[in-house]
Amino acid sequence: MRGALAGRVAIGLPTSVAKVLTVPLTREFRQRLPDASLSISEGLSSSMLDGLLTGRLDLAVLYNAAPSPELELTPLVEEDLYLVQAAGTPVAAEGITLRELSALPLVIPTRPNAIRMLVEGELANIGCRPRIALEIDGVAAILDLVADGAGCAILSRNAVVTSAHADTLVLSRVHSPRLRTRLSVAISAQRPATLTQQAMRELITQLTGRLLGP
Repeated sequence: MRGALAGRVAIGLPTSVAKVLTVPLTREFRQRLPDASLSISEGLSSSMLDGLLTGRLDLAVLYNAAPSPELELTPLVEEDLYLVQAAGTPVAAEGITLRELSALPLVIPTRPNAIRMLVEGELANIGCRPRIALEIDGVAAILDLVADGAGCAILSRNAVVTSAHADTLVLSRVHSPRLRTRLSVAISAQRPATLTQQAMRELITQLTGRLLGP
């Protein structure tokens, strides 16, 4: 069995997940699959989905992936999303309602980013629309702009605390309703998964639950 766990496996990770997962994942991969090789790339869920379907990626961790006959999805964790503002901004202890959030200028990724689509969808459910200040693709650039006072962001706690601006930002929980995003590991259903790919999926599931779980 050990000898069968060889070959190359290419995985895609969202940037905020990659910051937490890349080092421990690589370490565990080398220990458990010493005869295999690993390629890790970062990207948006939409581009990684394309990579799965075209064969560029073998596995990908995706935000809010919709069930599809083309994918095999394994649920990982759910994360709360927070309003992110520059330090010094008054923050209510109880957080902020989704309706109140709709009045704030957002620095947010372009469509079809998973968090962008979630925010727009949840706001539409209560009859509101987001106030878009800037459209920026890239967590680091978004946080740079928020820290500089260009607007607010909607991100997971993990994306903020692992950033270079963690000490210059404040988080507020969004409620009524809460904003929650779902992480899944996806593999193409169009191609049989190798033993190495199956082992990698199990490893990602274990580490994500341990490092990103509640």
